[in-house]
Amino acid sequence: MKTKRLQSSSSSRGFTLLELLVTIGIIAVLASVAMPGIQSAMMSGRMNAAMRQGREISLGLMGYAMDYNGRFPDGQNTYGQEISNANAAFRSLRDYVEDERVFAVGSSAWGSEADNHRDGPGEFLQPGENHFAYIAGLNNTSTPYWPLVVDGTDGSGTYNRNEGQRGGTWKGKRAIVVRVDGSASVVPLMGEDNARYIPRLEEEDQNALVVESYMARGARLLDPEG
Repeated sequence: MKTKRLQSSSSSRGFTLLELLVTIGIIAVLASVAMPGIQSAMMSGRMNAAMRQGREISLGLMGYAMDYNGRFPDGQNTYGQEISNANAAFRSLRDYVEDERVFAVGSSAWGSEADNHRDGPGEFLQPGENHFAYIAGLNNTSTPYWPLVVDGTDGSGTYNRNEGQRGGTWKGKRAIVVRVDGSASVVPLMGEDNARYIPRLEEEDQNALVVESYMARGARLLDPEG
């Protein structure tokens, strides 16, 4: 009877401190190996969601162009405001895009949240409610593969790896591009860490957002208002 009690006591004991530390170490190693893959998958999911938003904006632009002789917003918007930034251009889409929140991307330093207040220019697309940049000066017969809507840049047409800063939403890895024909894709960026750029389809060593160098006269990149 005494032997049985000793065996029962021995078999029911918990982990030793050493065993516990070894187990924690193994879990930490496994987590460190898995984390980059998890983070990459999460970013891809967010980018795909933002790409769908960009397509919705493109559909709004197409609807607008059908009502305005094929031209996308340029010059002045439908409120008579000068189109000097992407927000001002996209305000012309108030009747073509159902939800203002389609313009915001949660991780964007340009526009992370929109309240969907739509009553007039003072409410619709205020600074901080739009993530996307816009190429003004084009129409629905422009070269189909030219970019029309892209991620907001750092203010000079390039991107960087600094998440939380303008132009760093996707850590300088990729960018969302919606083209004149309405097609959308996630494009790998090229260039230096703090001057990453969207490559032109026909000349990959050239920045597709230096639009004055190859697009129609009057084309220009407009970043969000902020």
